[in-house]
Amino acid sequence: MNRTEPLVELIFDRLAADRVPDDTADVVLAALSGEADLDAALAGEPTALEPQRPAADQPQERIWLSSVTVAGFRGVGPERTLAIEPGPGLTVVVGRNGSGKSSFAEAVELALTGDSARWVDRNSVWRTGWRNLHAGEPCRIAVELRVDGVATPTRVVRSWPVGAELSEAEVTVTSARDSHKDLAELGLARPLELYRPFLTAAELGRLTAGTQSQLFDAISAILGLEAITDADRRLMAATRPIDAAIKEVRGQRAALATTLAEVPDDRARRAAALLAASRPDLAALTAILDEPEEPTADEAVLLCRRLVGMQLPDADEVARLAGQLREATAEARRHDGGRSRASLRSAELLRLAIEHHDDRGGGPCPVCATGSLDGDWRTSAAASLAELRDRTLAAQASAARLTALLQRAHYLIDDLDVPDDGAAGVPVVGLQAAAAALRLAPGGPEELADHLTARYPAVLAAAQAAQAYAKGLLRQRDTGWQAAAGDLRTWLAAAGKLPERERTLTRLKAARNWLKATATELRNQRVAPFAAHSQRIWAQLRQESNVELGAMALEGANTRRRVVFPVSVDGADNGTALGVMSQGEMQALGLATFLPRGCAPESPFRFIVVDDPVQSMDPSKVDGLARVFAELAEQRQVVVFTHDTRLPEAVERLNLGQARIVEVARAERSVVTLRPGSDPVTRYLDDAYALARNEEIAAEVRGPVVAELCRSAIEAACHRIVWRQRVARGVPHDQIEAAIVAASRRLTTTVALAVFDDAERGGDVLGYLSRRHGSRAVGAYQACREGVHGAYLADLAGLVADARHLAAVLS
Repeated sequence: MNRTEPLVELIFDRLAADRVPDDTADVVLAALSGEADLDAALAGEPTALEPQRPAADQPQERIWLSSVTVAGFRGVGPERTLAIEPGPGLTVVVGRNGSGKSSFAEAVELALTGDSARWVDRNSVWRTGWRNLHAGEPCRIAVELRVDGVATPTRVVRSWPVGAELSEAEVTVTSARDSHKDLAELGLARPLELYRPFLTAAELGRLTAGTQSQLFDAISAILGLEAITDADRRLMAATRPIDAAIKEVRGQRAALATTLAEVPDDRARRAAALLAASRPDLAALTAILDEPEEPTADEAVLLCRRLVGMQLPDADEVARLAGQLREATAEARRHDGGRSRASLRSAELLRLAIEHHDDRGGGPCPVCATGSLDGDWRTSAAASLAELRDRTLAAQASAARLTALLQRAHYLIDDLDVPDDGAAGVPVVGLQAAAAALRLAPGGPEELADHLTARYPAVLAAAQAAQAYAKGLLRQRDTGWQAAAGDLRTWLAAAGKLPERERTLTRLKAARNWLKATATELRNQRVAPFAAHSQRIWAQLRQESNVELGAMALEGANTRRRVVFPVSVDGADNGTALGVMSQGEMQALGLATFLPRGCAPESPFRFIVVDDPVQSMDPSKVDGLARVFAELAEQRQVVVFTHDTRLPEAVERLNLGQARIVEVARAERSVVTLRPGSDPVTRYLDDAYALARNEEIAAEVRGPVVAELCRSAIEAACHRIVWRQRVARGVPHDQIEAAIVAASRRLTTTVALAVFDDAERGGDVLGYLSRRHGSRAVGAYQACREGVHGAYLADLAGLVADARHLAAVLS
């Protein structure tokens, strides 16, 4: 299955294939889209269904590591640059502990991500040693990247001013496009998080020291199923409050039934019996609540019931009304002139004059006979009429608003629900007196506003006192039904929503169950290539181990998510790997687990930096590790930092391709030296020289082999030239590799490709070598092309020296 296939389209197709009901499918798709769409779908409202996508699309380029420069950082004092061929291949950087080699590895990671996995679990004291003690200024690290097909490199520089903390670096990012504040602007932040082309011993140690959920998340993140994970979280978040509300209503029912059964009232007993049913009859319970109170002749009880049911406007509402009255009065007064008869007559005269002008045209005023009704007068008169109309309309609107507010104020006063009668002991006299005083309202609006402000608080205070007394008296006379009835009414309101909530919960659970099952299936399909790659790596690393690794699998969800490594020991199933492996096997398992992540096909990074991978490995596993790196280096740029000389020795001994060895040494005051180990050209020539000096083998036998080794050295030198020149021009790596393969049919075409950038110019090679480098280079070239001829048969060591000279002048 293609992991780049749009996930939402894939889910849509699977919903259709599984014939998922529409109401469940709608919830699944809405959950993928976002919280707003999920809420809308559950409420039965239209949804936008715009599935959320990553903040930035992952770049499609292939990115190689070109160099890393370190100055004043960690173990490196004066500035040093580790240059790396930006293409497939294996580079092994070797140096003893304390030589400064890991400073380069940490610099790559820190420059690109702003942090280092090696420092995550360290305390603040350990972190203070990041600046070099001997030459801490300037302090900077720089990484140069080559994007496939782009001539201009991408450079990332972090520098620290004097006295700056580690987190206070000044970051500069430049590319062929422009300058950037960070790599996120190039779309690289998310890929760096997902694929992490850095692998350190600290990260490998987390396989055992870290939690299973952390390991699960690290692997799961690259499967492209984050949208499903986010959707499941939304569904779970939506489920919890609904499920809790349903459980709360059901739990309250039992407690309420018990309370009602203890109330000595027929209504309470009947309600308790209804609540005892598995699905209570809500309509019957509502009918019980609506039954009228038992008739009574007690005037005090009757009055108190009325007082308790009395509803009066609150103080804030009355205060707002009084304020609005004052504002409306002032507004009406401002516009009062617009309602005067003079204004209305003026407006009518202007209207008639304008109509006269429109009918007869310009001329003397028909009223005064002295003025002139011309075009200028027409314009001025129209403006005046419009102004008069606006003033009149404003005056009418303000008057209408004032009238409406006056009506509201009088309705409030006249409709006060205050009992007129009394009963012995019930304190209503004060309330009735305050209401009577309020009803003596003045006629003017401003006076009415002041009257409301002054008189209504006394009504409200008297009403509250009367109601407090009434409630107390009713409590004394009540059997407990009133309180229980209030609780029952509240419960009925919540229980009435249960059917809708239960339907919603059923939809959510169905959507979540389907999505979880589909996610498990997709996850297993997408993790399969990584599991297979891990098994291939383990097969090479295990060497003589009796532990056989099965297919890695991701299991569980939420707080129970874990990564399972099924193993068998001597053919017997042992369940999980972590309990039976030695430290060296654990290191190998960590490499088998994390290398496939860094080398995922979707990763834009074609390089992987591995620091200190050989810990606790026996010699056979080191050989296996060398083979693993060599295999990865056929397609990837693999840079390995190690203090263990067994790894570079294994690379050379096993003849695993054109690996480059760089030796790191550190002198006093953190002066670091980088020097090449045996590169392919040197290795071929050294082997040729050793064979040439072996007198025990006849020259006729040694000659062709020496010539072939010299030819391989020249070809390796030419390949290096082609890669260097074409990468600098921005030629894609696939095209470079294809050109080298096409030219490899003859040494002539290989040299022509290197010196002329054109494999078809093989006929010009001899002339070029003769003119530029003389007969010595020509002789070496011909001998390597044709095999040893007479001139070299007696001097094979001379052939090696001449071939070394030719490789040097070509480079």
